[in-house]
Amino acid sequence: MRRHLVKSFPIAAIAITIVSSAHAQALPGGFVHLRDIDPSIIQDIRYATSNNFVGRPLAGYGAGECVVKREVGMRLKAVQQELAAQNLSLKMFDCYRPARASLDMVKWSQNGHETAAERRYNPNIPKTELFRLGYIASRSQHSTGAALDLTLVDLKADNSATFDPSKTYADCTAPVAMRAPEGSVDMGTGYDCTDVKGHTAVTSINPEQRTWRKRLVAAMARQGFVNYSKEWWHFSLPGAGGAAYDFPIQPRRN
Repeated sequence: MRRHLVKSFPIAAIAITIVSSAHAQALPGGFVHLRDIDPSIIQDIRYATSNNFVGRPLAGYGAGECVVKREVGMRLKAVQQELAAQNLSLKMFDCYRPARASLDMVKWSQNGHETAAERRYNPNIPKTELFRLGYIASRSQHSTGAALDLTLVDLKADNSATFDPSKTYADCTAPVAMRAPEGSVDMGTGYDCTDVKGHTAVTSINPEQRTWRKRLVAAMARQGFVNYSKEWWHFSLPGAGGAAYDFPIQPRRN
């Protein structure tokens, strides 16, 4: 399911732990900032910015920091160490997600209008259909701290191109030179692309793009992570989740 959202449940049915914003940096037991585990892993937490399918920061994203369960962070560190020997790096797009952010997505899908920028992520499916078709739901596996969105960066490549909000980009299925830049290898679609081309094993992308996807899946699988077949960027660590949380993401203490 898109946006890495699992079965739809009423919010009252979710086991949510709320931490006040005044103490948000004191993470709940078992959670860590990924930078404290491995600062070499690149982070581009998109829901803390306007560079995402909603076009603004989502509720609960007060900082662009990757927060995960400790076991998840240690396994990501192991993946990163393997990749470093190949001049590659992980790049995190999303990690722990406050439950309120998932509800923010639901409200967005039902707000009655759709912009050209939003259509970049949904080139073939109207946003009004995303909820009915199960692409957006009210509960996300990300809220347990055990799900991730990520990609690979070739450290030998020129990754200097950055997103320009004033520029018009082609949709997420277009050739990489026409899509919004992500500073990563070409996986065949952009991140958060609602399209069959975003399915991990799709054959309608070129051989090099398929190879990059396979390398990412294989590297993550060696540390126990499981890919979601409809999203090449989404991975989870079975058994590391548990209750969903709703504490906001705040700037990390140095």
